[in-house]
Amino acid sequence: MKKLKLKYRYRLVVYLLMLLVLLALFFVLYASRQSRGYSISTLQGELKNTIAQVLDSLSEKKSPQSITLPDGFGFTLADTLGNVLYDSRQTEISVPDNISQFSEVATALTGADGSALRSAVGDPDTEYLYYARRSSGLIVRSYSKFKMARPAQIEKDNTYFILIAILLSALIISFIYILRKLYKPLTTYSQLVSAIKEDGSRLSSIDFENDELGDVGREIADTFNQLEVAKKYRQQVSHNIAHELKTPITGVRAYLETIMNSEDMSKEQMRKFVSKAYSQTLRLSDLVSEVSTLNKLDEASESKESEGIYKIGPVNLHECLDSILEELGPKLESHKISFESRISSRLKINGSYDLIYSLFKNLIDNSIEHGGDGIEITLDAGIAQMSGDGGYKINFTYTDTGKGVPPEALQRIFERFYRVEEGRTRKTGGSGLGLAIVKNAVLFHKGTISASSKDGGGIVFKFSLYSLEDKG
Repeated sequence: MKKLKLKYRYRLVVYLLMLLVLLALFFVLYASRQSRGYSISTLQGELKNTIAQVLDSLSEKKSPQSITLPDGFGFTLADTLGNVLYDSRQTEISVPDNISQFSEVATALTGADGSALRSAVGDPDTEYLYYARRSSGLIVRSYSKFKMARPAQIEKDNTYFILIAILLSALIISFIYILRKLYKPLTTYSQLVSAIKEDGSRLSSIDFENDELGDVGREIADTFNQLEVAKKYRQQVSHNIAHELKTPITGVRAYLETIMNSEDMSKEQMRKFVSKAYSQTLRLSDLVSEVSTLNKLDEASESKESEGIYKIGPVNLHECLDSILEELGPKLESHKISFESRISSRLKINGSYDLIYSLFKNLIDNSIEHGGDGIEITLDAGIAQMSGDGGYKINFTYTDTGKGVPPEALQRIFERFYRVEEGRTRKTGGSGLGLAIVKNAVLFHKGTISASSKDGGGIVFKFSLYSLEDKG
């Protein structure tokens, strides 16, 4: 049998109603106790007056039988041993011969007034309040039936009940308010779950409370949004990679199919097609290498010990640039591009040689592919000491006099697969990943990078690299 599921809001109502009932019972018991105490105190005062009346009558030599008391009141006379000499009820019920065993009498025998509430020996169904006092060799005890009585002021008006009604109303209103406050976060979280189950577009419209629960809800919504952005980003990256891989693979396949299907192709033509296929494999290899570099950089940024992914050590920047220029020299010459480095041969930094090599190579490649022929490239560097920890950073300025980048594109050139001019970049073979690698390599070295247009044409990259701690 399926267990009946009670909604949370109804459980809250039940819990609060139970609490209200308990509070009401407590209030009733407390009021009853207070009323009982008030009734006992009032009746004790009346019994004291009765004893005083009896003693006054006895001092006037009146007999006990002739003493008249108000209706409902009686008295007992006993000697100092507790032996009963007279009791005004002895004609109605059986009165014990000795009353010294009763607490109020025992107290009176010590010289203090005593009082007790109990059932009478001969009348067990009725409670009596007794009050006893010792005076001139006698024990005088007065008594009366006890009944709960409302205080005098309540007899005159209903203020007491009005106060109770006001308090109960205030409690009910308070509970309703608390119930709404308790249930509102649940309603909000229900909206949050529904929005997440859909496409998340309604998350921004959810009004979270300004408290701890609201903070948790906002964090969940922000995390979901970040995951969605990451998901879309990864999908876009995967699409771009597949698209970029498709072009060289299609080219290689086409050239090879042409060779295979042309039995009478001359060696010169065959060499030409093989050369084109080879150039496409180089492009494919560069793309795979760039994607691998970015993946490693992503892994480094997500790792708590990111520097452990790359080997950190002293890097001579002048020697690193010499190696790059040796690799790219033929391309620079073919495009008649001059490169001027104003970096000291002794300038070193602690970092990743592979990433620094890739950083400068991609900057120079970017100028070669997109700057145009006959341009000039300059690279400046300066050391800045860091206060406190004794470390330092190197500030770089990389400039080329090429075609430059439109102002609206400057903020996007570091995005992966972003191309300022799609057609031009495809002709030159660029993947749109070079400047993304540059930015991530700078970030790996705790630095910053920015791009701006150069007066008169060209582009300026300003970036910094911090000397990292060698953990090897």
